Parts: sequence; structure tokens; C-alpha cells
Amino acid sequence: MPIKSNHALQSQAIGIGALISHRFRGFAPYENTLKGLSAALDFGVQNLEFDVRMTKCGTPMVYHDEFAMDRDGNKHNLCDYKLCEYARLGGTFARMPTLDALFSTVKVHKNRTAKLLIDIKDLGFEQEIHALVMYYRLQTRTIYVSWVPEVLYRLHDLAPDIPLCLSHWCGDVNEHVAANHDMQVSVDGIIPRQHDEYMIGVRYGWASKHALTGDILDILKSSNGGICVPQMLLTRELSDYYHSHELFISTFSYTDWPLINTHKSTLNIDLYFIDNKQVFDELN
Repeated sequence: MPIKSNHALQSQAIGIGALISHRFRGFAPYENTLKGLSAALDFGVQNLEFDVRMTKCGTPMVYHDEFAMDRDGNKHNLCDYKLCEYARLGGTFARMPTLDALFSTVKVHKNRTAKLLIDIKDLGFEQEIHALVMYYRLQTRTIYVSWVPEVLYRLHDLAPDIPLCLSHWCGDVNEHVAANHDMQVSVDGIIPRQHDEYMIGVRYGWASKHALTGDILDILKSSNGGICVPQMLLTRELSDYYHSHELFISTFSYTDWPLINTHKSTLNIDLYFIDNKQVFDELN
């Protein structure tokens, strides 16, 4: 009988259901692409995370950053151009899929159990995004994720049964992160509803040194949702607090099994964002 490797034993202890393919990284040359999505689905990945940003004409696109490079290496904001102009820009714009195309790919694929963690970056387009989810009948496979709490508040009004996940910094951030984000700071874990109708083309998020409480905690709990935080900021105390409220805990990002297993034992994390396909390969 062959002896199983340490990696194989570790992967059995956690399993593919606890791993999130972060932007389909490693499954294709470029992240957040239909090729990467299809390869991850073919592999049997059970949690697929991808990002959504809006064009000038209001089309949801699958992409993380607020800007992308054209064929000449020039930077442009996604929200400054209509979808019909993306092919002319070329470069990253030319291979960027629409959310409609992604859902269409998921709907016809034989992998019918994979969950979709839809990370919504812009505010004000919740109805359009949710309408697409409903059109493709993917609501039972959807988890709405956002760094913008108001996005989750509005989605909870639209679809109270779909799980919500708030991404945030659960502690102090470094100067680089602070300088590159429009960052809000929570007082005592409270994140109030905002009054802005739209927010598009920015990097936004909340930091909280205290465990979440109040309305934001209530909607996460009632939706059977969870939180997403940087792995280096999470503590066991916070983990136990959120588990006591029956929330799932996800952390980013991982590239090897030793750290995953260490954090499973020390932090009791539920879902792990994976940036290295080798982690999935070592499941076999």
C-alpha cells in the first residue's frame, strides 16, 4: 500500500470545500478570466471568488482593480469607458469578461455545486447584479461579498436569504494599505448605513479594532453569512466571537498547506482564499 505524503494527509483533514479559488489564480495565465473560471470548475473547486466593477454604461465586469492597462500599457479607469469601447482599448480591457458571460459559463458547466463569492466593489448597482443572479437562477449558489458595507445592507433588503460576507480590516493597517484606500474607521464595531447613492471607481473599506456589532452584525447573522479578513490581523479571540454568532470566517490569502494547517489549529478558520493552484493540486 502506498504511503500518503504529508500534504495529502493535510488536505484530507481540511478538504476542497474549505478552499476558495481567489480570482481563479493559477488556473489560467490571467486572473478573473473565463478560462480560469472554466479550469477551476473542471477541477471541481467548490468556492469561486471573483470581483465585480462597473463600466460607464453600467455593465458589471469581472475585474478587481478600479483601473486596467490598454494595449499600449496606459492606465485607464474602468468606469470612464463604456463596454463598447473596451475592445478598442485592448490589453486587459479586451480579455475582461462581463458578469453576464461568467454566469452563462457557470450555468452550463457540469460542476453544479460550486458556490460563487461575488465581491462587489462599486456601490449603487445592487439591483442590476442581483437581477442577473436571479435570471441565471444562481441565488442558491451565491454569497455576496463586499468591502462596502452599504452594498450588503442594500442586498439584504433585496434578498434576505442570500448569505452576506463583509470584507474588512480587523485591526491596524500599514501605511501602504492606508494610503491606497478610501478607508473608514469603525467606532466600537459599529458600521452605520450610508446615504451615498453611488460610489464607483475607488478602493474603499472599513477598519475596526473591535468585533463587529449592531446592524452590520445583525444582517450577517440573519443571512447565515460571515466575514473576510486578512489572515495576519485575525486573532483566536475574534474567531471565537464570530463563531459564537454562527458566522463563517474566511481569511486571505494562502499559497501553501503548512500555513493553512497552522491557522486551522490556531485560529479555527472556515474558508481559505487560495492564490496558488498547487494547493489544489496537492489535494489529489
